[in-house]
Amino acid sequence: MNLSELPIGVKAIIEGIEVGCPKEVHQRFLDLGFVRGAEIEVHNVSPLKDPVAYSIYNTIISLRKEDAMRVLVSLAH
Repeated sequence: MNLSELPIGVKAIIEGIEVGCPKEVHQRFLDLGFVRGAEIEVHNVSPLKDPVAYSIYNTIISLRKEDAMRVLVSLAH
């Protein structure tokens, strides 16, 4: 599943970035800590549902849905 499908309050583990993601966007994700194995959770959703704030490494980062769709995750156990 991708990050944009993650419901509020559910933790997930980042599995990677989609193939074909532009190099600049991929590097931005890495710089922000979106690396394989990182735990991420939806922190807050804006009133219009875009962007969404995610909690990763004790930091809140907002992403547009368009970008969140590029991040592949699996539900944490």
